[in-house]
Amino acid sequence: MQVAELLFIVIWAGFYAFWIISAWKTRSPVKRKQSRLSFFMYGIIWVALWVFLINWLSPDLLSERIVPAGIGYTIAGLLLTLAGLAFAVWARVHLGKNWSGMPTIREDHTITRTGPYRFVRHPIYSGILLGLIGTGISFGYFIVFCCVLLILVLFIIKFRMEEKFLLEEFGEEYAKYKREVKGLIPYVI
Repeated sequence: MQVAELLFIVIWAGFYAFWIISAWKTRSPVKRKQSRLSFFMYGIIWVALWVFLINWLSPDLLSERIVPAGIGYTIAGLLLTLAGLAFAVWARVHLGKNWSGMPTIREDHTITRTGPYRFVRHPIYSGILLGLIGTGISFGYFIVFCCVLLILVLFIIKFRMEEKFLLEEFGEEYAKYKREVKGLIPYVI
């Protein structure tokens, strides 16, 4: 295993460990929650569809290198990965007890509009996606970018569920925030 691959494994494993530990430490009472099964089913359908279509259209495409190998690409990818995951961690820490793994309204839930939430409504998703893009640039294979696209679709599905809950709970206050702050990319989307 190359040093770069090992470094990415350590970075992503550390990020995942932080996520698990912080989720365990910040549990709070739930007022309303989306079913895990419904989100899981959306995910399974999208993954199965993409794998089938890509494999059917071009079986060798998944293993095709679309970013040239090179130290410059590896370093650029590493920096993007670190920046993206740091942004996601900042958002997770800033969100505190309002965070949950599934669309949920907690007891005493509030709309967070500070920290990274000033720039985008879903900075955790933005950061993870940037981290995945960085990893994709470093590794360079088409399949990695397919995974990024799949995760983007899943995040969009998930944040629409979350926003439905937030609009029902907070009404005009959340609608105003939604009009003022983009969802994933500042000033763009």
